Amino acid sequence: MPDLITRERAIRNLNNLSATAAENQMLDALIAGISTAVQKHCRREFVARDHDEVHSGNGALRLFLRNDPLISVQSVRQHPATVLRVKNTDTATNQQARISVQSTCLLLVRVASGVVSSSRLTYANHVTLQALATAIAALGNGWTAEVAGSVAGDYGLWPALDLWSPPSYGDGVTSRGALNARAAWAELTIHVGELSSYDFDPRGWLLMTSGSWSCGVNNYRVQYTAGYLHVPEDVQEACAQWVAACFWASKRDPGLSHEAVPGVASRSIIGAMPPGVVELLRPYRRHEV
Repeated sequence: MPDLITRERAIRNLNNLSATAAENQMLDALIAGISTAVQKHCRREFVARDHDEVHSGNGALRLFLRNDPLISVQSVRQHPATVLRVKNTDTATNQQARISVQSTCLLLVRVASGVVSSSRLTYANHVTLQALATAIAALGNGWTAEVAGSVAGDYGLWPALDLWSPPSYGDGVTSRGALNARAAWAELTIHVGELSSYDFDPRGWLLMTSGSWSCGVNNYRVQYTAGYLHVPEDVQEACAQWVAACFWASKRDPGLSHEAVPGVASRSIIGAMPPGVVELLRPYRRHEV
């Protein structure tokens, strides 16, 4: 996740501290960690970027996306269908054969007499599904592939990169597989039906203008841009306050939880998100049901 504030912004909340090189390194680490913590707490990303999500239809008029505010929608698709089939036919040599869809390539793995061999066919070098199918067959060693439908039309000329859809959680690089391909067709799918009637609300959902979002499992794919072109000032202030609290805490005895001078002062070391930060972020926190 990108940083929500700069080092210069953090230093303003440290009374314009003249930081040493070591302190600057600490600040950079704190900014990166707390920027991530703030976004996880709010269950959203703040910096505008493109998103590619698969959703299950709910039978309602609204389909809630995982990020907001929405800036634009590039496509809304439905009806996942098999577009590419892959198989390894050399069962005498290969005891195992699998295929996975990864973020930059198709990964084909075969195991022959305990020896693992893998091949990666990148989308950059094989831009259409037919180009991928041709490259798979050219690998030999039992590999073969076919595009569903006409080679010259759907789906042969569809972009190979459409096979990849990012996981809905985490930062994994595999969206499908490993699928068995030994003497069996491993089927790779794409959402092939393009919606031509819908609206979107900047607050983070799509509106079906005719009917409802059909119930199903991962039956819609939405590509859109969401986030803030400029991180809101109160979010930056929350991040800067938390960075400052952690920075000053690092200057104290890490084993100290409470200290007091009787009749003079008493203080406890902050071990969680400071209360002021919680209040600043409250309007931005997404609630899940």
